[in-house]
Amino acid sequence: MHDLLAAPFLGRYLLLRPGSTAGVQLPRGHFGQLAHAAAAGSSYPPWLGIAAAIEAELPVRLNIVVTDVSAAETMAMAAQAEEWGVPHNVYTNMTPTIYGSGESLLAQSAEHLRTRKAFTGCNAGHTFFHADPHGRVSICKVGRDDQVDLMREGLDGLRRLGGIADKLMLRTGGCSGCQLAGTCRVCRPLAKQFQEAKAPLPYYCQHQHMNQHGDTNRRSA
Repeated sequence: MHDLLAAPFLGRYLLLRPGSTAGVQLPRGHFGQLAHAAAAGSSYPPWLGIAAAIEAELPVRLNIVVTDVSAAETMAMAAQAEEWGVPHNVYTNMTPTIYGSGESLLAQSAEHLRTRKAFTGCNAGHTFFHADPHGRVSICKVGRDDQVDLMREGLDGLRRLGGIADKLMLRTGGCSGCQLAGTCRVCRPLAKQFQEAKAPLPYYCQHQHMNQHGDTNRRSA
């Protein structure tokens, strides 16, 4: 017996499991892909796994990451998620990798970047923290400059995180003396990641916009 059946039905295309009363509606193009794969004996398209998960009533959520390569397909991907009745999030703004590398920044679609909200504070290091597989604890996954060695210091070392967080949040380095710090859109640890990745200033800082309007208070990044 087949694991899944796909067939036209009342002008639509359905995918269902034999014996099940529920199924998933397929776009015509997806049905054509399945028919071609079955006739050619080739591998089935990767989206089939999502359709099967929906049919099995698994909790599915799609994350659509907009890059310079996939930007033209964003609306189609969102429409597909809505047609499936699956919740989805669209991510346009990326950050440098945790080690300050800028590969992810180069993959962004510049025309789809959204303006970030002003950073108004964070409880990192006070009410939560990040731990890597080696027992090194930091205030969060971004602010790793000063870590607690949990294996060496034990749980008492966690008491230092509050002070570490307060220090890492200070506007130092390329952000020293910035008069726009009160409305900055990223925390200092994240700004440092952008700076180390040599990211374009508009990706994380307001000075580019302010300078275009006659403001001369630009800090070195």
